[in-house]
Amino acid sequence: MSKKILIIDDEPQLVESLAVRLKASGYMIQTAADGVSGINKFKEELPDLVILDIMMPGLSGLDVLKELKQINSDVPVIMLTAYGTSQSAVEALCLGAYDHLAKPFNTETLLEMIKKALIR
Repeated sequence: MSKKILIIDDEPQLVESLAVRLKASGYMIQTAADGVSGINKFKEELPDLVILDIMMPGLSGLDVLKELKQINSDVPVIMLTAYGTSQSAVEALCLGAYDHLAKPFNTETLLEMIKKALIR
């Protein structure tokens, strides 16, 4: 059975290209364009992994991460950010994120990170 990945990001082009690439790698993909709908999809879909943008309008990725970890702390969350500060990355890891990547990122690096996170 293929693993379910939820992508929560407010950049439609990134979400679409990432979804296509991950589907081609055999994953089932769900997407959400903001934090609130991301939390709702997380509850509905029970994904095996989440890819979450740190900077989003409304609820920030860090706020979403806190909520997701309260719902199910076992699901690995990979944080993405175009504005990668070491402070936000450290904060995300302290809140329970599996790892983080700065945008733009190499898709192969992300795929390797996903494989390792799902094995854990």
